[in-house]
Amino acid sequence: MAMRLITLLLFLFLWTSWSPAHPIHLSITNITYENGMLKISMKTFRDDWETAYFHFHSKVIDFTDAAQRNIPWFEDYLKRRFKISIKKSTPELSLVVDTVVMEEASMRIEMECSIPSKPNSLYIYNTLLTDIYPDQTNLVIFGFNKRETGIKFDVKKEDAEVLLN
Repeated sequence: MAMRLITLLLFLFLWTSWSPAHPIHLSITNITYENGMLKISMKTFRDDWETAYFHFHSKVIDFTDAAQRNIPWFEDYLKRRFKISIKKSTPELSLVVDTVVMEEASMRIEMECSIPSKPNSLYIYNTLLTDIYPDQTNLVIFGFNKRETGIKFDVKKEDAEVLLN
């Protein structure tokens, strides 16, 4: 048992020393609300997603391969960790992933959603990758009526309300 633990720790140490890691864990999400539609553009580090997948499945994955991004885990994880709803206690809106674009070390996820009514506010829940990285920061810039609101999400702050008045 001790030998397995030592081997695992040695493997993890050597693996991280060979990989070109980035020093911060960050996502930046731009959300615009216009004419009853939400347009969402989320930018994250691709290797953070690959690490998350390895964390849950103990298998290496390469998200630069579009076929590997099409596995159910990718969209399921995204929908569990990033949600928008009209009221805090109501079911989340149905976000549709339009495209996923690779940009060197980053990954851009484009989503959209129609909002059936004219709500007074929206609730955003964003715990993307905070279960993997305790230092993960998820920044959201919400644009509505020619003004922008910035919100910082992390392990201490999971949700926020954006007023639409």
